[in-house]
Amino acid sequence: MAIKWQLSMLSLLTHALLLLTASSQIINGDDLSALMSFKSLIRNDPRRVLSSWDAVGNGINMTTPVFCQWTGVFCNDPQYPGRVTTLNLSNTGLVGTMSQQLGNLTHLRVLDLSANSLDGDIPTSLGGCPKLHAMNLSRNHLSGTIPADLGQLSKLAIFDVGHNNLTGDIPKSLSNLTTLTKFIVERNFIHGQDLSWMGNLTTLTHFVLEGNSFTGNIPETFGKMVKLIYFSVQDNLLEGHVPLSIFNISSIRFFDLGFNRLSGSLPLDVGIKLPRINRFNTLFNSFEGILPPTFSNASALELLLLHGNKYHGLIPREIGIHGNLKVLMLGDNALQATKSSDWEFFTSLTNCSNLELLDVGHNNLVGAMPISIANLSKEISGIDLSANQMIGTIPTDLSKLNKLVSLNLNHNLFTGTLPLDIGRLSRINSIYLSYNRIEGQIPQSLGNITQLIFLSVSNNLLDGSIPISLGNLTKLQYMDLSGNALMGQIPQDILVIPSLTRLLNLSNNVLTGSIPSQIGHLNSLIKMDLSMNKLSGEIPKTIGSCVQMSSLNLHGNLLQGQIPESMNSLRSLEILDLSNNNLAGPIPFFLANFTLLTNLNLSFNKLSGPVPSSGIFRNTTVVSLSGNRMLCGGPPYLKFPSCLSKDSDQASVHRLHVLLFCIAGTLIFSVCCMTAYCFIKTRMKPNGIDNENIFLSEMNERISYVELQAATESFSPANLIGSGSFGNVYVGNLIIDQILVPVAIKVLNLSQRGASGSFLTECDALRRTRHRKLVKVITVCSGSDQNGNEFKALVLEFICNGSLDEWLHANTTTISTSYRRLNLRRRLHIALDVAEALEYLHHHIVPPIVHCDIKPSNILLDDDLVAHVTDFGLARIMSIAEPCKESSSFVIKGTIGYVAPEYGSGSQVSMDGDIYSYGVLLLEMFTGRRPTDNFDNGITSLVDYVKAAYPNNILEIMDASATYNGNTQDIIELVVYPIFRLGLACCKESPRERMKMNDVVKELNAIMKTYSAHTYS
Repeated sequence: MAIKWQLSMLSLLTHALLLLTASSQIINGDDLSALMSFKSLIRNDPRRVLSSWDAVGNGINMTTPVFCQWTGVFCNDPQYPGRVTTLNLSNTGLVGTMSQQLGNLTHLRVLDLSANSLDGDIPTSLGGCPKLHAMNLSRNHLSGTIPADLGQLSKLAIFDVGHNNLTGDIPKSLSNLTTLTKFIVERNFIHGQDLSWMGNLTTLTHFVLEGNSFTGNIPETFGKMVKLIYFSVQDNLLEGHVPLSIFNISSIRFFDLGFNRLSGSLPLDVGIKLPRINRFNTLFNSFEGILPPTFSNASALELLLLHGNKYHGLIPREIGIHGNLKVLMLGDNALQATKSSDWEFFTSLTNCSNLELLDVGHNNLVGAMPISIANLSKEISGIDLSANQMIGTIPTDLSKLNKLVSLNLNHNLFTGTLPLDIGRLSRINSIYLSYNRIEGQIPQSLGNITQLIFLSVSNNLLDGSIPISLGNLTKLQYMDLSGNALMGQIPQDILVIPSLTRLLNLSNNVLTGSIPSQIGHLNSLIKMDLSMNKLSGEIPKTIGSCVQMSSLNLHGNLLQGQIPESMNSLRSLEILDLSNNNLAGPIPFFLANFTLLTNLNLSFNKLSGPVPSSGIFRNTTVVSLSGNRMLCGGPPYLKFPSCLSKDSDQASVHRLHVLLFCIAGTLIFSVCCMTAYCFIKTRMKPNGIDNENIFLSEMNERISYVELQAATESFSPANLIGSGSFGNVYVGNLIIDQILVPVAIKVLNLSQRGASGSFLTECDALRRTRHRKLVKVITVCSGSDQNGNEFKALVLEFICNGSLDEWLHANTTTISTSYRRLNLRRRLHIALDVAEALEYLHHHIVPPIVHCDIKPSNILLDDDLVAHVTDFGLARIMSIAEPCKESSSFVIKGTIGYVAPEYGSGSQVSMDGDIYSYGVLLLEMFTGRRPTDNFDNGITSLVDYVKAAYPNNILEIMDASATYNGNTQDIIELVVYPIFRLGLACCKESPRERMKMNDVVKELNAIMKTYSAHTYS
């Protein structure tokens, strides 16, 4: 009996164990399913970190599931063995989206997917992970909004979604996260005005809203975050005063308010109230008042960043008394020093053995440079004392600062000579000594500084010759020696420096001799100024090799001979000044085609012969030819005598009378034909709205075919400036309001299917638009040609600088522009121009208009390189009551490479399609790659090409010609990364995830503001 009972109990225990194992398998199976779902949505695993996840084995064993051994997966909860507690795949290069099934990992405590290339939304299901303690999704491409469901994570301590593409406001449900210690949302597109509820997060140690679009004031409730260590709201749009309660949080070590619109003054006891402060930052705001002397009480202070405000008064004398300062930026304020005791702050700075940067430039500091400057830290790399009223000489022992990288003493009153041993500053790359009273010769030792990139000693009293040793500066990009008394010839050595690309300015000296032919080696130089010297001889023919030059000034020399034909290659020129020389011979006719020129000055030479009457010579504001008595012809405004004989004049007048008679007769005939045609067309038109006539009724009097024929010289190929699917575009001249103005004439090819519809579409779109960033329509022509065939044309304002496509992708057949001329600032401005035009079409007219064909060839640039959107032939006017529907015969709207992916599957035309095209345009502008290019590694689109490189390798794909001035790292972090992030945010696969154009404009304005604050001219 006992044996039977024992067997029965053993059976029950075995059954119970099997039930327990089965239950464990079901639970563990949920974790396995969630992990496999995550893996299934990873599109690219370049480091094969998920290769171990292929080892599923025979399912789940009774002890530890096999997935607990997978890379990045940890099951280390002894109470619940076999449950996933940590998923850490940080910085593994994964590309894909996050699965909603991650919410099934109910025992998950740590989720770290940072520094990958994940996109899409943050799964709302993560709100169902009640044990989650840390969530780090930073440095990805995540979009959409922060899910409100995350407010359910009552144990969450770390929340980091920085450096993504998140939009919208921060959900107020996160105020429930009372255990949160780190809240980081930096570098997204998040906005919001009422932030007061965040004061409930009283356990925070790290609060980082940096690099978003928050507006309004900093709320008083932030003062309740009494445990804060790191507080950063910099680079937003915040304004008003900072609540005093925040300055009372004694635990704060990092305090960043920079790049906002904040005002008010700092509490005088700030250094006492914040005794642990390490970094204090109010860069580029509108703070005023005096600098609190109590900063000297903050013994841990290393970075004091107050540049770009309105602070006044003295610099506290004991600012560096504790010796820990590394960076002191007080420039661009109204700080003052008028007597020697006001400079005592320099003495305290000599205690700072780790001082790396000293910036007190652009203030009101008067007096002699303290000799103690040479006793500053041996670690110092940057000194900026510019734009003050400092006197005295440059200390000779400045060379002791052998780690100095940048020295800026511009715009002061320094005298004496340059230190002979300045060449001992072997690491320096920037020397700015312009606008002082320094005399003597340029030391030969300057040529020893082989790291030098910027050299500016202009507007001093330097004399002697230019040292040939400067030819050793093989990294030099910018050389300005102008405004001195330098003599002798231009050394050939400096004209063969391959890196000299930004500026060579030797103007306003006493240089003699001829311009060396070696000048042709500067084929990447952008600006050259040799004016106001005594240079003689001819302009060397080799100058035609300087194809990237935008400004060439040889004014005020003794040059002779003719303007060389080789200059025909300099099609990037914006400024050409050859005035006040002895140049002879004719004006080259090729100059008429230099469409980028804004200033052509050939005055006061000995030029002769006919003046070109086309191209830029028609523009009275561009050309100056006075003082050349032997010139003739040209546009009437120049008032030169005719080049023709008297007999020829009479013959020309006779031919003109005949021509006018013929034109008048043809005009009358055409008007009659047109009237008859319109009458018949009106009688035959079915009931409905005639968009063309509505448009015409709102315009000036329509123009005739004969006028357009005359304006384009019978539609001569020489006047053809573009062609498209529905016709050609010609340049011509029409008299408008009694002024002869150039216009663009878009002639429809009516034999092309859809051309008439395109004409009506464009009429209907343009009649409703009024925006300076859209190409303006002047009038239309709708009638018959000389053969009685139907003729339709749009007359548009002429935008002289060609299309953005020509600028971005110059080649041997595109010689009028050069992509190298579009630096980073210009590209940002153009991107903003196009965005503002689209914002107008989408959000500021009713009903809105979808352009449907945004691409570089449909963006024209004017004299000032302002962008204008054109070509509304595919545009769609959206109905308020009903979305725009496609016809039964499906046609993709747009151009391959720019067209939104949903159009390929038959989706309706929408504003989201324009946003996708704009995103592709943005990526093209900043990579220099067309979306139809061939890419490596199996990548088939420009969007995927950028995704694969962002953020770690973004500089490798950025167009190298998008040059900029300023601190490289700042520009990369604050401008380059955000612009690519913005482009990718517009190119989301799902239309609903894309940004709206009004948000795009806000972000671009913020990026432009940041760029302006971090660059110099």
